[in-house]
Amino acid sequence: MDRAVPLSRATRTSVMLRADIFRLNRTGAESHRVTNISETGLCIVQAEALEVGSAVVVAIGQIAPVAADVVWVRGGLAGLRFHKPIDVAQARLRRGAGDVVTPPAAGWLAELNDPYAK
Repeated sequence: MDRAVPLSRATRTSVMLRADIFRLNRTGAESHRVTNISETGLCIVQAEALEVGSAVVVAIGQIAPVAADVVWVRGGLAGLRFHKPIDVAQARLRRGAGDVVTPPAAGWLAELNDPYAK
């Protein structure tokens, strides 16, 4: 018997990319290998320290940093769901050699590491 694929699940594309993940109460970003990506989320490697339900900011390719929630963590992998759909083609493009990844500087994303934000 075939299992039905939920309609809400976007098509995943297997990739070998790097993403920078900004976490609450951490300075700087952690670099993770991305194993698959879609418009609605991605799967990263070496994610043991992430906690299900936590909010992170993902910087990948040439898209602007985007908010995501950690939806599962197991076996050294983690699944992240973006708050808004992304352009996968732009996410697959490499950043320029001199591009520096910085945490978001505006909106609630900028307050991710603000100890006084509620």
